[in-house]
Amino acid sequence: MDKQTLRKTVLARRDTLTETDRKEKSAQIVERLMELSEYRSAHALFIYADFRSEVMTLALMKKALKEGKRVLASKTLVTERRLQLTDILDPDRDLVPDYMGIPEPREEILRDISPEEIDLILTPAVGYDEKGNRLGYGGGYYDRLFERMHPDAKKIGLAFETQIVPTVPTEPHDIPIPIIITENRVIRI
Repeated sequence: MDKQTLRKTVLARRDTLTETDRKEKSAQIVERLMELSEYRSAHALFIYADFRSEVMTLALMKKALKEGKRVLASKTLVTERRLQLTDILDPDRDLVPDYMGIPEPREEILRDISPEEIDLILTPAVGYDEKGNRLGYGGGYYDRLFERMHPDAKKIGLAFETQIVPTVPTEPHDIPIPIIITENRVIRI
């Protein structure tokens, strides 16, 4: 199955989850994440702001901030084809719907923080396979961000079990994700 067809199939499956299901499963995923040594040892976390039917991350942002961790989120710079990183101190106040309705940092708090400052990045995706291959949304924003990060930075994918597929078609520029967390398990590559 080609990437475009697989995207449609997995998104349709993910979109069937009710809001209650997504809240419950997201809480289970966050609980599993917070038990990992990769999370506990990280100081600066990039946490995507969830959109539509993605794994919910707002509660995670709040918990990480309460633990004294630095939380970064991104603004999509379409013309530059990159994500601009900035600190988030209060997700309820600092994030507003912007590009395509995705919650992004308000203009007045934007800074351009280097991706090399990230210890741990939590990535959204349409789907993953058990080899860590990530099916993104097709813009390449995260692949380009990964290339600019410190090589020791940890990458973790958050997904509902319904987003795990047998095989994700890959291209040379695709960067696998070594840890994927679902509501049922932690997949380590």
